[in-house]
Amino acid sequence: LEQPLEHLLVPYVNYLTFGIDVAAGIIIAISAFIALISFFKILFKPAKEQTIDKETIRLRLARGMLLALDFEVGSDILKTILVPSITELTILAVVVGIRIVLSWSLSKEIDRHSADLEGKGKGKESIIRDTSETKQ
Repeated sequence: LEQPLEHLLVPYVNYLTFGIDVAAGIIIAISAFIALISFFKILFKPAKEQTIDKETIRLRLARGMLLALDFEVGSDILKTILVPSITELTILAVVVGIRIVLSWSLSKEIDRHSADLEGKGKGKESIIRDTSETKQ
């Protein structure tokens, strides 16, 4: 009974994993395109603004790539369910390991970037407050 059921599921899982792989590719392409357009938009800004904007663009691109990697992990899990060979399990382990390292790295970058933006925002508020106090 297991053998016929597995043979019925294989084509559907293959179509599903192919669709997931295509979706991951589209996510990467869109993320890269948006990052490229955003980069061209900031080229004529002052250097200080460019630095902040480049960091934002880089983090947005990294988020898109992580989302695509999530899709790929799901696709690999589906492939591994059908044919749990050593090669497939090794690929899955490597992809999941990369995903964990990238997630950790990205979360650290986001925290640092958020802290930098909050620090710059507080600096602007204190400058505005100081100038308004001197006017009174």
